[in-house]
Amino acid sequence: MKNHIIFDFDGVIADTFDVNWALTQKHAIEPTLEDFLAHHDGNVYEEPKLRFHDEAIHLFFSEYRERMLPSHVAVAEPYIRALAETYTLHIVSSNAEDVMTTILEVTDLRNCFTSVLGRETDRSKVAKFRMIFDAYNVPASDVLFVTDTLGDIREANTVGMKTIAETFGFHSAERLALGNPYSIVANWDELTETVKKIFV
Repeated sequence: MKNHIIFDFDGVIADTFDVNWALTQKHAIEPTLEDFLAHHDGNVYEEPKLRFHDEAIHLFFSEYRERMLPSHVAVAEPYIRALAETYTLHIVSSNAEDVMTTILEVTDLRNCFTSVLGRETDRSKVAKFRMIFDAYNVPASDVLFVTDTLGDIREANTVGMKTIAETFGFHSAERLALGNPYSIVANWDELTETVKKIFV
């Protein structure tokens, strides 16, 4: 039986920090960079640090869809394909499912992921983690989560799941360390080597 790995989307599979920050500056109410980073210290829906008018949120996601390009997943693509040969991969994200599915289909990566769970499935990543545990009858201790934000680590800690945190996304190593992840890595090569060590 293959081991399971859950990936966050933005900042992990998709290099979208610049897109997200640009749209935040455009649509949020008086955002600072620290507001933007702190927004991802917890669940972005339950503990928001950014304020949006209702119409602005709609515009944010609409413009995000238009800006998403295959180049945003180019770095991750070969690593995802290689990992999918050995492990069962999933995506758990706060992003819209149609945005993620579209770019994964365009880049022929959709079949690498068994499930893609976004904001429509549930606003809580804890709930989505548990859906995967239940659907595949695996304990949290046998599932690995890969993310780039402190908030995600905290949600993974809630269910007792190991986390590999990476620094090529939204948060710095110092910020990620506050969540006490299993490991902090700086690039995809380190990430894949860490996965192999965990799933010996």
